[in-house]
Amino acid sequence: MKKRNFFSINLMLPAIIVIVFVMVFPTLYAFFMSLFNWKFGKDISFIGFQNYINIFKIPDISHSIWITFLFVAIVTILTIVISLYIAVLLNMDLKGTKIAIAMLLIPWAIPSVSNGIMWRWIFNPRFGTFNNILISLGLLDNFRQWQFEKWSAFFIIIIATVYKLVPFAAFLFTASLKTIPKGLHEAGEIDGLTPVGRFFKITIPLIRPSLIIVIILLSVSTFKAFDMVFVITQGGPSNFTAMLNYLSYVYSFTLFDFGLGSAMAFFVSFLILIMVIIYYRVAYREVKYD
Repeated sequence: MKKRNFFSINLMLPAIIVIVFVMVFPTLYAFFMSLFNWKFGKDISFIGFQNYINIFKIPDISHSIWITFLFVAIVTILTIVISLYIAVLLNMDLKGTKIAIAMLLIPWAIPSVSNGIMWRWIFNPRFGTFNNILISLGLLDNFRQWQFEKWSAFFIIIIATVYKLVPFAAFLFTASLKTIPKGLHEAGEIDGLTPVGRFFKITIPLIRPSLIIVIILLSVSTFKAFDMVFVITQGGPSNFTAMLNYLSYVYSFTLFDFGLGSAMAFFVSFLILIMVIIYYRVAYREVKYD
């Protein structure tokens, strides 16, 4: 038994070393930096948790927190609704399902940065497809700079993010729907339930664990939003779309305040942890097929 355990440890040792150097060490080092007044070109001094207090002194930090939570809520809800609808259609094995699955893979396969650039060009004031379609339909008189208007810029980021996340959620829901016994839907139909009634009284309760997991994954992913913000708006206009993770980047790699930037990264992680715990406590429930 001891030889077997020793052999297992030797097999796991390379993976453990990789995890330590790729995940554990950078995390601990970032936390170490967050405890110091660590600015480029200046003397490094220990200040304890002062950087965490300074987070709330950042101009417009309350707006960044609010706009981040709003972004998470809208993206998560839209992605869940759209992906559930697609998953139900895919689960019905309609004609053209395989083609639909292949097309659904395209947004998922596109790299995030490329996805952001694509949507930035779609909404380009002069050459963008969106403006030209509206003008050709007579709905717009002149080219409009959507990316330089606060709410329109915010919703461009939402559209780009939902477009990227829907395939992932749809495939997870499709797999979950296939685990539901068909007899339950047949029994519901006999009891007089409409398709909508069967969806809310049979389908949703039975995929509840998967639904909660998808909500958590989507919320965590969107809470860490950076790439779409960086590529499409760079936090503008007037820092309206400067979400928390983007602010962490700005303070670390633009203002070179590594201590405050690291503290913001851990602040975001703390908010994500609290959000996941609330989700799990409030919504998660084991499903039993009785």
